[in-house]
Amino acid sequence: MKTLYSLIVFIFIGTTASFGQVNLNEFQMSNNTSPSFLLLEETVTDIYTPENVKALALHVQSNFGESMAIEVAPYFFINPKSKNRTYYKYIGVYDDKGELKQNPFSGLNTTTISFAYLKKDYENIEGDSENKTFAIGARTTLIRFYNKKKVMDNATELANALSQLASPPMEILTMPQGPDKEEALKKFYLEKQKVDERFKKFQKTIKPIFKVDVAGAYSDLFTDNSVNSGTVNRLGAWLTGEFSLIINEDDEQSSTNNYINLLITSRYIEDGFNSTNGIDFSTNYYRDFGGKISMDLGKFSFAYEYINRNGSISSKRSVGNISFAINKDITLTGGFGKDFNTTDNLLTLFGINWGMNFGNSSASL
Repeated sequence: MKTLYSLIVFIFIGTTASFGQVNLNEFQMSNNTSPSFLLLEETVTDIYTPENVKALALHVQSNFGESMAIEVAPYFFINPKSKNRTYYKYIGVYDDKGELKQNPFSGLNTTTISFAYLKKDYENIEGDSENKTFAIGARTTLIRFYNKKKVMDNATELANALSQLASPPMEILTMPQGPDKEEALKKFYLEKQKVDERFKKFQKTIKPIFKVDVAGAYSDLFTDNSVNSGTVNRLGAWLTGEFSLIINEDDEQSSTNNYINLLITSRYIEDGFNSTNGIDFSTNYYRDFGGKISMDLGKFSFAYEYINRNGSISSKRSVGNISFAINKDITLTGGFGKDFNTTDNLLTLFGINWGMNFGNSSASL
């Protein structure tokens, strides 16, 4: 009996400690590509703004082993044990002496740096061999605005849920050791499990009403697939704005918040990957403008995007894409449609995105 009693108390202490945390590990990964991949135009989606960034993310496209990007979020590695790193400070919403406020620049916490490798047969480079390309990119959220009341109401509900069974009732603690106390503790633990189930709804993703992301990337292509050969480069910078509207706000039974999102993007690209003989290269200049509409429905996300390209060459991208979250860390993505290329422009891509946080990625209330 003493062993069982000790085990129940041990489990209780562990679960109580975890209830005091909003664990960033539990939120669904949403950075389904990276700026370094996007510049190389080898992505399922060209328009995106991730919400819940993982400390480390790996992006792989359908030509496994020949295209890979690694994305790192420095926020999770800088002073990770600080007691000041709360979830609500992470998203920038807080209570200041009874007045709800938010820091619109808290999105800087989502800054990422990405590195990509791609082996690809570029349309504007003649030859039979694929070219090895390397890229580096970065992105961050310049500004974002949440529904402050919704965020803090969520925090209040969470605090109330935690207070319901913060500790075993005094009548249990003062009971003499024996079967009755053991049975009472068992029942108490079962109730704690119910609280745990209710707690899960507070791990739903709350998206900003509006946000603006900025990103940029630079890449080098080895013209002869050798380190001794010359290199040409491509660089770009872009802004993306996103409006999000929750569509199941009153559904307390749903395990996710479902959203409809409208995104608008504008970008500038200098493309040096252009040659007719593999020796002489020229630079093209592009100005892209486009939009995207998407729906987040639980584990699935459906979207359509259209981008108009003007400049040295005029073209269009019209792509539908879908993503499925296998779990909170792994997402499958697929895209089908017309890419920018003037020839061989049918886009069919499949990608796997794997993100991870670490034990110190929890943030207290």
